[in-house]
Amino acid sequence: MVNDKILEFYKEFQDEVLTYVKENSPISTNTAFKTLFLSYLTEAGETLVSDCMLVDFKKDSENMKLDGYAFSEYFRSLTLLVSKYQAKPIPEKIKKTEIDKLLKKVLKFYKTCGTNDFEALEESSDGYQAYKFIKSHKADIETVNIILLTNDETIQYIPNDVHYGKITVRFDVWDIERLYQSVLGGTAVERQLVVKLKKKYGESLPLIKVKGDNEIYDCYIGVISGELLARIYETEGQDLIQKNVRSFLQAIGKVNKGIKVSLANEPQMFMAYNNGISTIAESIAVDEGRSSGDIVNITEITGWQIVNGGQTTASIYNAYKAKLPLEQVNVQIKLSVIKQKDRAEEIIHNISKYANSQNKINMSDFNANDAYHVKMERLSRATPIPVAKGKSTDYWFYERARGQYLVELNRQPTAAAKKEFKSRCPKNRCISKTVAAKCVMTYRGYPDIVSKGLETSFIYFSDMVSKGEVPEPSEQSYIEMIAKVILFNSCDEIIKNLKFGGFKAQQDYYTVALFGKYYSDLFDPLEIWNRQSINAETAKTIEELAYFVWNHFQNPTVPGVNIGQWCKKEECWELLQARYENEYKQG
Repeated sequence: MVNDKILEFYKEFQDEVLTYVKENSPISTNTAFKTLFLSYLTEAGETLVSDCMLVDFKKDSENMKLDGYAFSEYFRSLTLLVSKYQAKPIPEKIKKTEIDKLLKKVLKFYKTCGTNDFEALEESSDGYQAYKFIKSHKADIETVNIILLTNDETIQYIPNDVHYGKITVRFDVWDIERLYQSVLGGTAVERQLVVKLKKKYGESLPLIKVKGDNEIYDCYIGVISGELLARIYETEGQDLIQKNVRSFLQAIGKVNKGIKVSLANEPQMFMAYNNGISTIAESIAVDEGRSSGDIVNITEITGWQIVNGGQTTASIYNAYKAKLPLEQVNVQIKLSVIKQKDRAEEIIHNISKYANSQNKINMSDFNANDAYHVKMERLSRATPIPVAKGKSTDYWFYERARGQYLVELNRQPTAAAKKEFKSRCPKNRCISKTVAAKCVMTYRGYPDIVSKGLETSFIYFSDMVSKGEVPEPSEQSYIEMIAKVILFNSCDEIIKNLKFGGFKAQQDYYTVALFGKYYSDLFDPLEIWNRQSINAETAKTIEELAYFVWNHFQNPTVPGVNIGQWCKKEECWELLQARYENEYKQG
């Protein structure tokens, strides 16, 4: 049975789902549940679910179900979701049998994608689109992650990995308690990564223990062979770089060419040219019989994380998969075993900040951006919404970290205080930094990037912040940001009422981008802030643009192309501009 705090969180989450359904009708409660759950997980750093395409497919007669999917090109991993949502007063207990049943439904879907059974489905259906997506990436998939999301409480059970051909299938379960711990408990309940060097890989790792004892950490330095590092990465994948993954994702496509060149042409020089990797762990197991003096022979590492050097690791792995010879490739390694668990995040942050980097974009850039969001958060708490008379007490609530709104709500001492807080800061005026970034990126003319998902959009936005391409936080820039959020939300409402059909999100992005490109003179941030709405002229313009965008979507360059995938390409945005200028902006 969950405790009172988790039960309170459960009820707040239920309310959030119902509110989301009301504000985004006609979506289902299940879609609202998945959308909100994934937004929390993404913010918590659960990269496997980043930018999932949500679907609602089930075929009970075939024992199949699918609620979402995503593919990571760099990690060569496919993520498949299954959800179980219920709206009862208290969460139920899900046992092993039901967990297995739900996860196997997704596994059955994946296996069926290897046949032609789905060819008979309606081409516009969720199941067919997911099937075509998976089929198109079939040759690149090395790992399949099947994840159960539920607002119930599950027993402490996650099925073991299984193998399907050459594919490793891994399972995970997120229930209401684990979500609570991630959002409000301060720590995410993660699958504990244990790298069994001797037992699983047939090798141990001899390192030198740095002299000097302290209560915070033990430090070990040495060399790891490129081949062993590649094999470990092949098996453990994203789990090995969870603490460094955002910075790593930022650098996708920008990996230092020198790494690739040295691996291909001068493997024996790799260690001289490369800065190596910095790693942390919770504990290690040592073969005492093969250790001597300061040299320890490590056979197992628990909680191992690469916090600097993710690009190096992935580049070596890619060389390994390309069958380049790695016999002469060695990588210097630093391993810090953290003894003070409560300081782990601080130490990880500083390792990433101060370690030498292979690339201009690294975790310190991402953390530097935190200052931007801290300032925006403070501005949101200090900038009341204007009122005609009297003193304003209403605010927008900028969520620098997902779950802050619930944390603040739960800090209110009484039911009356909570009600008053909700009145001043209703949930529909709570804006997460990822959603705010989406609205800004859309208006600035990046609908193709925003179409790739919240996480991808936020990474690009963070890069822009670090380069100084986004105005510094001030009352003016805060008001302008909220005005863009209001503009975006107004566009969403207009398009929803026009009832075009599918791809509403993409239509939102392209309509707002078109407005920002050609009608910025109608965008008056202060007027929108004062009104908390857009004026009639702006609304009329958005409606006209929405029709133009819809016609654009109906006429892609390649007939029959998946519109959702086409919207992610820059050519879709460029063609829309060309078509609009050709019809309205010439002569």
